[in-house]
This record gives sequence, structure tokens and C-alpha cells, in this order.
Amino acid sequence: MPRPLSYTQRILSGRTFRLLHIVPARDQNEQLECYCLPYNIDEAPSYEALSYVWGNPDPPTELLCNGQSIQIGPSLSQALRRLRCQETARIVWADAICINQEDEAEKSHQVPMMGRIYSSARRVVVWLGHGDAHQTQPSFGCSRNIANACYLSDQRHGIVSDHSARHEEVNIPESLFDPLILSSLQELYERPWFSRIWCIQEIRLASNAQVIWGDAEMSWSDLAVSASWIFDKMSLLEEDDRDDPVASLVKEIPVQNADMMRDKERYHLLEALDHFRGGFQASNPKDKVYGLLSLVSPRIEVDALNVNYNKSVGEVYADTALVVIQLYSRLTAFAHVTHPPDYDGPGPGDYEKHEDYNGFSEYRSWAPRWDDIAVAEKLGVPEDDCPWSACGEHVEAVAVTNPCEPRQLCLKGVVYDKVYEVGDIMDYYNLKDPKHADDYEHDDVSIPDAEDIYAISDPSETHPFIKAFESTDGKLSLERFARTLTTGRWDLGNSYVQHLDNDTQSRHRDACLRSLDRLTQLQFIDDESVYAHDYDSARFERDAYDACKQRRTCWTEKGSYGLGPHCMRTGDIIVVLYGGNTPYVLRPRGAEYIFMGQAYVDEIMHGELFQGSATEVPQEQTFCLL
Repeated sequence: MPRPLSYTQRILSGRTFRLLHIVPARDQNEQLECYCLPYNIDEAPSYEALSYVWGNPDPPTELLCNGQSIQIGPSLSQALRRLRCQETARIVWADAICINQEDEAEKSHQVPMMGRIYSSARRVVVWLGHGDAHQTQPSFGCSRNIANACYLSDQRHGIVSDHSARHEEVNIPESLFDPLILSSLQELYERPWFSRIWCIQEIRLASNAQVIWGDAEMSWSDLAVSASWIFDKMSLLEEDDRDDPVASLVKEIPVQNADMMRDKERYHLLEALDHFRGGFQASNPKDKVYGLLSLVSPRIEVDALNVNYNKSVGEVYADTALVVIQLYSRLTAFAHVTHPPDYDGPGPGDYEKHEDYNGFSEYRSWAPRWDDIAVAEKLGVPEDDCPWSACGEHVEAVAVTNPCEPRQLCLKGVVYDKVYEVGDIMDYYNLKDPKHADDYEHDDVSIPDAEDIYAISDPSETHPFIKAFESTDGKLSLERFARTLTTGRWDLGNSYVQHLDNDTQSRHRDACLRSLDRLTQLQFIDDESVYAHDYDSARFERDAYDACKQRRTCWTEKGSYGLGPHCMRTGDIIVVLYGGNTPYVLRPRGAEYIFMGQAYVDEIMHGELFQGSATEVPQEQTFCLL
């Protein structure tokens, strides 16, 4: 009876890792056999690193490893058989066997080494799984043709690696993309490998990589260049309504992930987690963090994180927020927090299956859920470009530890005001432009309960932007309202309105008014009339859509107007925390607080709370966040 591999030693320190020696066989039907042996990574023999998707473990396949009969998943079994040579042993690294998956301590030691493992490999072998030659050959052949055309163009223009203009310079005949080619390309980029979080760093760190799909092979560099050309080509459809036949043909091919995997860029910790938050999955939610650490720079952030698979998912996510706060004394991580509309603190709602809740939630209200892709637009990020400093001169976060309650994060700051009234929740289903209300698909699998939300959406309901403006009742200047609706930004170079000259700021105000007039006409007369979009109003409406999605407007008891998270409700408080460039919404829970999300309140974005006399400045206090 096959059983898990019995390892002769645990690897808990040092630079030791294991390699798999695949025993050769002339007959591919022979028993798959290998030896798993430890090496110092600095003295290891030449090896290849396998990049693949574990997939469904059933039906398991028998493997003879170190003389023991063990079971492995079908995907790994297929890959090892495909790599097995007839005459000589092939040395590979495969995580499922080379790391003891039953030993959380060993995993915690080996995972930080994976960057070195993949970068030191002679070659990374990407296994996409079995494939029919009728699919693999056309897709790889087309990809080579595109790549070769790109290389010729680069040589002609004296460019080595820049591909930003290839989609303009390289013209591929429309006839190349016949139905068979398009179908095979679609099948290629829908392979699970392109959506696995671990594969990002595995391929980015490779000095040389080969892609194998069934019996077909091609270099990763050729495939990546081809994917980037297709992705950039699709952008033509969004530029000035340009009509490009080839772009129209390839627009449904899902190459975005492949294009992202091609780059070699390094990121700060939060940037990496945010950049790959959507589109990539992990069977273990902890790997939404741990699976990207080899792409993080500076390394001090990785070292401070301390990989530990014995921690819960919630603890791992909290670690990411704490690392940034402790290293930089900033609250940048808070910009990445978005809760569901009905959120009321850690509890059963944190779990997809309520039976997984055992009376205690491992998640923190103040820590981003990196396994959730339904997030509002971040305010004040990146910080280097942010003109706001709601905390004034208190630019360093002051965290107070509470050893009696380690789940808490205690921060110093001041209360601004209590939320007196809230507007409607704004999201894609009611923010849509009335003229294009029927353009939205109802089967968006990335949006929870999309069909149910559309079912309750009333197309005759007054647009939230009109409601928001009516709620001001003339008490708010149009300039301030326009800034609030777009959280102070305009797309002219992705600028903040306050940085623009007076004439351009006036254009922003006028664009807001024209957009409101147009929405009103469409809502009640179903005719744009003279208020049809010009460039400024169209841009304003898109900016406002991005800023307001998953948020709601609010009035405070002092009469201030602003935007807050869609989970905000009457009785919540708006606070300014030291080290935060925006205000935040908290919900009192006894002597503690639930962190709800970021806020935009136009009159306190630049430290105004701390600019009055000593008697006017709110009293400092400590907020213990659950």
C-alpha cells in the first residue's frame, strides 16, 4: 500500500535542499522511479526546476522513490514521465516531493529558498499538462511566428528588449488568425499554469525556461514575447475607438497573466501583493503572500515577515500590515482593506463556509484580505505621489502593543467627527452609465452573487451621483463636491486637482456639472440633448466611477461631507491616525474599534485638524483596533 515518503532528515536550517534523480527508462510504460537526495544549494549538480500546477490529486499515481512506494498527483506524474530520459538520469527539483509537505516547519524554511532554487536552476521547465497536437502545434507555431516578427522588428529598430511599440510596428497578417489558431491560442492561455500564484516567481526568476504542452515544446521567451504583442495589440481597441481587424480577432485571448509574468520587476511587499491580487489563485490562501516573496525588494521586508506555515491565514495577512507599519511607521497597508457591505467586525462573515467559524475569527479588521479581489480603489497610494497628509506633522504611526490582547493593533490619533447620515452604497450595478446600462454582463464570476445584485438593481432608480449632489442641497461648493466625487484626482496625467492651475481646476468643476446634467437628462428624458459627453466630462465620470465604487457618501454631525467605505453606517466615527495620509472610518465596539476603511473628507486632507490653537486641536487618544 503506497504511503507518504519517509524523509531521512528534516531540513530546518542552512542552505540544504533536495533534488530528484529520475531513473531513465526506454519504455515509458515502465514504473516511474526516482531518488530524492539532499544537497547544499551552493554545491548542487546541474538541475532543472519544474514549474507546474498540482491540480486534482485524483487519481493518484504510484511512484518508487528512494525504494519506497508513494503516491503523487497525476499532474506531477505526467510531468516526470514526460521529462524522463531513455539513457541517463535527469535531475529536477519538484516541490511536491523535494519539500516534505507534511512538515510545516520544513516548508517554512524551504519556501524562502525557492527564489534561489529557481534562479540557480540550469533551466526551468514549465509543464502545462497533456495537450492534443491539434491544439498545441497551431498555438505554438503561431506564437513563434509572432515572436520572430517581433525580433526582426527589434533588430531593424536597434531595440534589444523594449516591446512598448511592437504592437504598432509589427504587423501580422489577419489571415494568420484563422478559427483553428484562435481556438488553440484560447486553449493555451486558459491552461491553469497561467493563473497559479507560485508560477509568477518561478518563471520570472528563470534564466532559461522551456514550455512543454503535451508533445510540443517552445522557449518561454518566445511565448512571452508573443503574449505581450497580443496584449498590447488589444489595447488598440481602447485607443480613440480605433478599428484594428487583428486586435478585434485576438481580443478574447486571455493573455494578461502571461504578459504580467514576463516582466522582471521587483516590488515592495504591499505592491507585490496588490499587483497580483486578482487573476492568480493559490490552493493555500497563505501563499497569496508567501508565493510572491522572491519578487520583493528590499529583502528587509521579507526577513521581517518571517515565513511560518504554522500560523493561521488571518495571522499571515496581519503580518503583512504589521511589517509595513513597523518598518516604515506608515499606515499604507490600510489602503488595501475593503470589507463586504454588511461587515460588522471579525466573525462568521469572514468565512466562505459559516461552519468553519468556531466562535473566534482569525482575521483582523485592519489587515487586508489578500485572497479577496473585490476591493475599492486605494486612496493615497503610492505615497510618494500623494499630496495628502491628514495627520499633519504626525507622519509616523505610533503603535502601542498590548501583550494581553495580541489580536489588537493600538494606534494613536484623534477623532474628527461622527457619521450622521450615509448615502446609497455605490457599486458597478448602480454606477453604470444609463446610456450603456445594457452593456454589462451578468455572469461576472469575479463578483460574488453578481446575478442576485443585478436582479435587485432598478434601472429607473436615480443615479447615485445625482442623489449625492441633491443631498448637498446647495450647502457644498461645486468645486468641493467635484473633488469629493473623484477623491481629489483627475486623469490629466493622473494628477491631483489641487496641483493643477486655476483654469484646469475650473475645467474639472465644469466637467462635473456637465456630467451631472447629462446623467439627469438620460435618467429622466432618455436623451443626452446638448449635454452629450465632451472629453472632460467623460473623463470625470470615469474617474468618479473608479473613486466611488464600493463607497458611499456621508454627512458628519459637524456638517462635513465626504466619501467612506460601503460598509460605513450612521454612528461610525471618522478619525485621523498618526502615520496615515487619509482619514479612516472606525466603528466603536465597547472600548475597542473595528476598522472599516479609508475616507475622503475634503477639508481635513492636509492636516487642518492640527492647525488651530491648542484648545481647538482634538484630544489625542489610543484606538485599539480589533
